[in-house]
Formats: sequence, C-alpha cells, structure tokens
Amino acid sequence: MTVVGDRRPAPAQPGGPRGDVPSNPRGWWGPLLAFSCAGAVGVTLSAHIAGGGALLARRWWLLAEITGWAAAWLAAVVAAFRLPRRAAVALILLVAVALRLAALAGPPTTSDDLFRYSWDGRVQAAGIDPYRYPPGSTHLTGLREPWLWPEERPCPLAYRPLDCTRINRSWAPTIYPPVAEAWFGAVYRLTGIGARYKPWQVAGLLTDIAVVALLATALRRRGRDPRWVALYALCPAPVIELVNNGHIDGLAILLSLAALVVASRPQAGGEAEEEQGSRTVARQLAAGALIGLATLVKLYPALLILALAAASPDRRIRSLIRVGGAAAVVVVGGYLPHFLRVGTKVVGFLPDYFREEHYDGAGRYLVAGALRVPGDLAGAVSVGALVAASVWVWTRRPPAPTGAVVLMGTLLLATSPVQPWYAVTLLAFAALAVEPAWAALLAAGYPYFFAVILLHPNRVGVGQLAYTLAALAVSAPVLRRRVRTDR
Repeated sequence: MTVVGDRRPAPAQPGGPRGDVPSNPRGWWGPLLAFSCAGAVGVTLSAHIAGGGALLARRWWLLAEITGWAAAWLAAVVAAFRLPRRAAVALILLVAVALRLAALAGPPTTSDDLFRYSWDGRVQAAGIDPYRYPPGSTHLTGLREPWLWPEERPCPLAYRPLDCTRINRSWAPTIYPPVAEAWFGAVYRLTGIGARYKPWQVAGLLTDIAVVALLATALRRRGRDPRWVALYALCPAPVIELVNNGHIDGLAILLSLAALVVASRPQAGGEAEEEQGSRTVARQLAAGALIGLATLVKLYPALLILALAAASPDRRIRSLIRVGGAAAVVVVGGYLPHFLRVGTKVVGFLPDYFREEHYDGAGRYLVAGALRVPGDLAGAVSVGALVAASVWVWTRRPPAPTGAVVLMGTLLLATSPVQPWYAVTLLAFAALAVEPAWAALLAAGYPYFFAVILLHPNRVGVGQLAYTLAALAVSAPVLRRRVRTDR
C-alpha cells in the first residue's frame, strides 16, 4: 500500500516554495508545447473513440486507441507540473472540458448500462416502482418503445437470448439503489425516451465536470498542489466511462468527494474549543449523510465511513458512531418507501449479480489465484486482505483521502472486477490523496475487460497478469521507502 505522509509538510516543488516553475517565460514553451500536443491527441482520440463504433465491432483496436490516449494523459500530467501553477490549472480544466465534450460524439462504446437507466426512468415516470417488475415482464409491455425494444426480426442485437432489447438482463430486476433510481427518474422526466442516449451522456458530463472542479478546490484546501487534478481530469477512463458510457458512478464520486471535503477540518482559527467541537460533530454528521447518499448510488462509498472515523481528531469510536449513524439513517430512509411498496424486492438483482460474477467460486479472485492460493481459500484470503487494510487504516489513522485510497484500492485488488469503471472512483480518491501509483489498478482493468468481452481463451491469465502487475506497481513506492530507511 502506498501512503503519502499527509501529516507532514508537502515537499517543495522545483522552482520555489509555492512549487511554481522559474519565472522566466522562455522555460515554459517546451512544457506548454508538450501539454498542448498531448491534450490535442487526447481530444482527438476522445472524439474518435466515441464516434468510431462499439467494442464488438472494433475489438482490440479500441484497446490500442485507449492505450495511446493513456500515454498522452501521462505526458500531459508531467508537462503540467513544468508550467506555472495557475496557468497549468486553467489549461487542465480547459482540456478536461474539451475531452468530455468530444466524448459526446457518438453512442456508448463499451457499455450498455445507460439503456437500463433510461428504462428505469421510464417505468418511474409511469408511476411504477422500479423494483416491482423486471423489464421483460408482461406487466410493462405497454411501456416498450422501438429505441429500447427493436421491432426488426431477426433481432439485430447480440447477447439477447430472451428478448430483443438493448436493456441488459431484461429478465432480472434492477440492481441500482434508490438515489440512483431517483436520478434516473429525474433525467428521464426532463428529457423523455425520445432523446435516447444523449441525456445520460450529458448528465455524466455535468457530474464529471463538477468532480474535476471539486477536486481542484479540495486540493487547494488541503494545501496540496492543485495541478494534481490532472491525474483525474485528463485520464481517458472518466471520459469514456462517465461521459460516453454515461455511468452513474460519476454521481457517487461527486457525493463521496463532497463527504471528504465536508469532513476535513479547516485551518485553525480563533474558535473556542467548545465551538470547534460542535463544528466537528456537525461536519461528521453532514459527511455521514453524504456517504449515505453516495452509498445509495453505488455501494462501495460505504468504505468512507471507516476512513473518516479513523482520521477524526476526536475519539474514533464516537466519530464512527456519528458518521456511520448518519449514513445508516440516510440509507434506511432511502430504501424505506420502496420496501413499504414492494417488500424484499428492493434487493433487486444484487445477490444474483455476485453469483453471475462468480464471487462464490475460486476463479473470481485473480490476485489470489496468481499467488497460487488454493482455490477453496482464495475468497477467504481476499477478504482477509480487506480486513487487514481496514485494521491498518484504523490503527495508523492516515488522512481520510489516503484511508479511502487504501480501502478502495485493496477492495479492487481483492475482488479484481471485470468492469474497469469501478476503478474511476479510486482514481478520484488517489488524485485527492496525491497517490498516483494507485492509478495502475485502473490500467489493469481494461486488458481484462477486453479479454472477457472478446472471449479470449486465456482471459483469466490476462486478468491475473494485469492485476498482479498493478499490485506490484502499488507496492513499489513502499518498498523504495523501506530501502531508504534501512540505509
């Protein structure tokens, strides 16, 4: 696990105490040219990927394009730190917006999740609880429209054995929690089904731009170099997954970052100790409520409860009760209206999803498999790794963003998901914590994802290699520091 010592003063960047480059403008032209070229490559590839067709048509060439964009991303991040701070942040934000606008050039490229979003919104607009029926139910036949349920025969869509529909798993109830469902309903009511996929991409663009802006603000508030926002803002994955594919994860990231910002203690002022204590309680309750909302979009932001409680300047148990209690109240309040209408159907597809992803078998845990852990122990060892990371966060009490990175990163290493967009949340936490090594987990997800979708015969081996290399990349900075300490 990589941990940056946030409790110590941040090391000065070359060029002075503020981390700016020397004031001679002649030294800016090289980095400015490099940044501009890398940004232009990124924008071009963003538009080409969005408008060039779906994964199944482009196959491995699409992964090659994403890899090229990733190289431009890394070059742009390096160049940004050789530019004056204010100019660099302005350029980063400008390119970030351009990347996301370019991603609107075509339909979703690597995912069909937003079609389910649109359907769940349509069902709610008809006054039906989204957890009551699966999309393929005959009770909902009257809501079907050709965009989501093509009328051509034979069906022009692949991987749809039961119904001719763009909605994945049309036989299964929805998997999404209540705040996600409320978001689907709101977007649908604003635009309607006739707008097709574009509203979901625009919604993803707006939330992701808000994430970028919040990251830049939060870095300044923490006293860190705001140029680290480039780690997230210029990365291909948020642009592809949250904008082009329209994934709801962007809303969960925004709420999670807001919780981390709200919980952080501002610079010491002239407040009395009692007043500081009351404000700390208020911040913890507000952060817990935000975590609850984020958990009602995606489940994994619940990890922030432990990260925030461990980092609290107050007693950790009290902080855990406040943050966790506020989050629990919001989660229960979100599910309660649906539970009163449909009962246990609110669980939706979640249990079946874990079985579908083979989390009840040994083959799912790729890092454990690569380490030759016996199959019947792979799940237990992976759970043990997450428990160990939780104990480390609780006992070492790192700053909340660092704790969030360690917990989220360990979860991804332990579970090795097929879906690369899960790691976009980790990237946002890593940018805030200034922990760039964890971006390796995001890179690991794409080769494995392509191997699975394209039915590569050695897809498990591809996943084991990718996630093991990511684990080594994350561990390398820790090993280097230990070697220096021993010397």
